Amino acid sequence: MPQGADRTTGLCLFFDHGTRPDADIVARLVAASADAGLPASVSHRPAPEAGWLELLASGLTFDLIGLDPGAPGRMTQVQQHFGFGEDDVPGEGEAVELVPSGHIVSGAGLQPVLRTMMGLAANLALELPVRAVGWAPAQTWMEPRYFCRSVLNWLGGGAFPALGLTALLQAEDGSLASRGLAHFTGQEVQLEGRRGEAAADTVKLAVRVIDQLVRRGAHRGTPADRRRWAGAAAGAVAGG
Repeated sequence: MPQGADRTTGLCLFFDHGTRPDADIVARLVAASADAGLPASVSHRPAPEAGWLELLASGLTFDLIGLDPGAPGRMTQVQQHFGFGEDDVPGEGEAVELVPSGHIVSGAGLQPVLRTMMGLAANLALELPVRAVGWAPAQTWMEPRYFCRSVLNWLGGGAFPALGLTALLQAEDGSLASRGLAHFTGQEVQLEGRRGEAAADTVKLAVRVIDQLVRRGAHRGTPADRRRWAGAAAGAVAGG
């Protein structure tokens, strides 16, 4: 098992039983990706029975844990699903984890680390028989094609994938609270819909506010500062 890996802030690639890749498969995929212009390589490869690899992407290291023939990785605790049809959510299976390695664990919430890890996961999910992608901080599961489309669009300059990399929880009063946004910005957010506003419209507003908050970057000031910062982002959305 790699030393110092942060397994609470990683992605879970979910496979049917017997379909987890081994180190050889991953190494070939990473090499092919590098040939296609993607800056990734295998930076450390222990014995196959260890069941993990260290990957280097954009100068940052990540551990891929749970490869065959080693023991599967840990499963993400799941509270919400995104991108699946009614009958498409997979049942039992096995996990492979992609997590920040011990070299960068202190910066696991920084944008360069997160963006690189998401891009690496998307490229793996495009090539491997992944059935679902789990994201631990938001306790979400995403359909692989949904995950890849939303993440690659974000990395290309589009909107942040708020429905997947964060989750929205509805309270009894109709307000919406985020789960997982704090991993990107240092705080969660709660929004109240306008009187008579449809729930779907409140969700759309929340998604836009979350996108603005992530674009503005993490805020580490006082609670009052963070409230003003979140209010400014909401105002920018409303004004747009």
